[in-house]
Amino acid sequence: MDASGPQYGGAPSADKLLPTPTPATVVAPTETPLLGNLLASAQADFDCDGRADRLQFFARLPGGPRDAMILARLTLATAAVHETTLGSNDVAEPNPLIGIADVNGDGCDDAIVTVGHGASTVWTSFLVYADGALRRVEENGAPVMFLFAGSVRHGNSIECRRTKDTPEIVARGVSDYTSDYAWDLVEDVHHWYSRSQLVLWSTTRSVIAVSDAYAMPADHDRYWGLSCGNVKLAG
Repeated sequence: MDASGPQYGGAPSADKLLPTPTPATVVAPTETPLLGNLLASAQADFDCDGRADRLQFFARLPGGPRDAMILARLTLATAAVHETTLGSNDVAEPNPLIGIADVNGDGCDDAIVTVGHGASTVWTSFLVYADGALRRVEENGAPVMFLFAGSVRHGNSIECRRTKDTPEIVARGVSDYTSDYAWDLVEDVHHWYSRSQLVLWSTTRSVIAVSDAYAMPADHDRYWGLSCGNVKLAG
């Protein structure tokens, strides 16, 4: 990584410019909230200083707001503490941490987290350390949420990739509701506007033909899975 940092794909056109990012939801360490059980913990280098930091997730005690059910606490190697909250539609969420990977291409570790569940899908978001705070990644001023997994009739997937040195998040959705011999595919490509902000760069629609009625596409993980660095889930 050179001193100028990662290349985020250049400035988007005027119609794609993002508003001022929403300030991170920060719980001051001196105002420690009442916490429940420790749900998950991981050590990784979130601030790129070459030292291990600690990220912990705590359940909030019953009665708290649904959009702040989980407290995420990042303790840097410097002993500085940064906190934010996560919501979930699953009040019994046992572990919000899916895995650790560099999702935005800056060379630092980031957290892939669960923020809820659908009938057959996992609702997913990202936590990054940026601008001196632990932040949930945003797009258009709102926290991002991507889906993966699905059923035998529809699927969603998430891929972290790099195209011509530009880090991207690719979200795909497939379904065979319109034809027994084809899957409709929608692929959204998101570019990193900054370390904690995404912008929708392109949307592509296509059709995947299959030879047998209700047959699945050949590359199942591409359309039902999660692939970010070493974090790979089949969905």
